[in-house]
Amino acid sequence: MTILFIIVGSLSVRASSDHALAALVATGGIVSAARLVVLFYGRRICDRAEMSPDSARRFERQFALSYCGFAAVFGAFAARAYMLPPAEWQMPIGILVVGYAAGAASTVAMRPCIVGWSLALSVIPPTCILLLRENINALLSSVCLLALLAGGLRSARQRYRSQRAKTTTRQVLARQAQTDHLTGLGNRLALAHTFATNSQDVRPGRVALHYVDLDEFKPVNDQFGHHVGDRLLCLVGERLKACCSPGDIAVRLGGDEFVLAQLDTTSENDVEQLAARIEHSLNLPYILGGRSIEVGASIGSSRHATRTQTLDALLIAADTALSRKKAERHAVRKLVVRPTAFGTHGATDPSFAVNVSGDGTQERARLLVDGIAVASWETAPDGLIETDSLSWRIYTGQSYDDWKGYGWVTAIHPNDRVATVRKWHDTVHDQQSVEAQYRLKRWDGTYRWMQMYAVPLRDSDGSIVRWLGMNIDIDDRKTAGL
Repeated sequence: MTILFIIVGSLSVRASSDHALAALVATGGIVSAARLVVLFYGRRICDRAEMSPDSARRFERQFALSYCGFAAVFGAFAARAYMLPPAEWQMPIGILVVGYAAGAASTVAMRPCIVGWSLALSVIPPTCILLLRENINALLSSVCLLALLAGGLRSARQRYRSQRAKTTTRQVLARQAQTDHLTGLGNRLALAHTFATNSQDVRPGRVALHYVDLDEFKPVNDQFGHHVGDRLLCLVGERLKACCSPGDIAVRLGGDEFVLAQLDTTSENDVEQLAARIEHSLNLPYILGGRSIEVGASIGSSRHATRTQTLDALLIAADTALSRKKAERHAVRKLVVRPTAFGTHGATDPSFAVNVSGDGTQERARLLVDGIAVASWETAPDGLIETDSLSWRIYTGQSYDDWKGYGWVTAIHPNDRVATVRKWHDTVHDQQSVEAQYRLKRWDGTYRWMQMYAVPLRDSDGSIVRWLGMNIDIDDRKTAGL
């Protein structure tokens, strides 16, 4: 449009020798060039996903001024051309007016105010001049331009309404995809999106995660039914949202596990204060169906320490802190190991049962485990590594600080880590024995396939006081396809 306007305008000025027409052509060229600069600059920012809502609004205002400004100059140019005696060089101007109106109606239809003003400013001035000519051809041309104006506005309005309906539907579906259907909180996808949006180009430590787990939720379902448990989860979600500051987000990961993402922390004290407020709020009684229900809530927190830290790393750190807090609440009682099955390093994996009493059986069982395993270890009731394991450290080369908590995950092959951690979490939650296979990194840097077994050790009333586990090297068998 800019090129055609300059060409037609230059030919018109040359043919008419009109100074006013020349001034309008020069002004129109400048305004149109400014419009193109605003458009391409804004598109470049938008393509790089750097445009904030405020920047978008500012860009829209600049584009509206340049677009409507050119429409006003173009309308004045066409009107001035039609004020001069009729001539053949005026025909391209009429074609240009029609082309501009059609282009504006199709390309700027998503901005009704811009398209409305631009059509009016470009079409109405030349139409009025043609009406004043009192010529049948001029009258017919003005009627055509008015019909074009009305049709363009109607077409733009229909396209805008259609696109608005599609956009609304898309936004609703996007919100549903990031919403937990029960509590109305965000879900894991919403957490990932929020973290990705707020963790880039910010000072380290600004983002913090608070991992929340309800301690006594399962008995609520067992005693009062799942409908009461669902309502309780909804109330927990409401209390979490009440703890959020503007910009924070609370999500439900699943079951009775929640995360509150604190997006603007300035110090460790901010994180600790919010964690204390969450814990206090969630530990207050819940009134459901005329009855008071109390459930404990444990909180584990972690901060965004570096610019390269991932969401998974933050979640693992927060989960580790949560497990440590829960472990502190458990009292160690007299141990009784229930019979369970362990595999041995052989062709048939025979099993044996361990029953711990005060007669030295526990020590004999440990010696047996150490004899068939490359590493044996034990964890706290919630699956958190707290006790040192010399055999694990000798095999993997990790120090105690490297392997405690969830540090052991770094010794597992990267392709096996997610599945292994998920299975271990499920095992601790279900409180059942487990066996799994994964590749473990040896001290020399090579990975070898391991068969892992773990069993819960319980006290006299059935409560788990720790887990006993071992790793058996099955790499030769695995490589041979046995």
